[in-house]
Amino acid sequence: MDTEGPEELDATRRALELLKDNSIAPALSNPAFEVWILAHFEKTGTGFLNCDQVIARLNGPWKNHFSAEYDKADRRIYQRLSTFTDLAIENAKWVHENHHDGLGKCIIECNSATDVYRLVGGLRAPFD
Repeated sequence: MDTEGPEELDATRRALELLKDNSIAPALSNPAFEVWILAHFEKTGTGFLNCDQVIARLNGPWKNHFSAEYDKADRRIYQRLSTFTDLAIENAKWVHENHHDGLGKCIIECNSATDVYRLVGGLRAPFD
């Protein structure tokens, strides 16, 4: 779930309460899912106002690796990134722990950060 930036903080908090009330644990990205994709290439806690700013940062390494700009509609995103998944988990966890003072902070307080690494790591654990 994206936090969508600081202007949506109240709506995000309400959504998190609703999820909690229904025993659902989200995987959050602040401000957008593309922070998780960016983690496949670098560690960054740089604050972004919105998804467009994340994509602008992502386009550099994306072009270097894939000779094209990032496209949300690209059906090969998983295929392109799958060999970088271990690095993404490591980078996203490092940013959350070190750049944002530990795992106790909710992602909505950590721009930019994502805890998608927890979901992906948990899904991969039975196969490791």
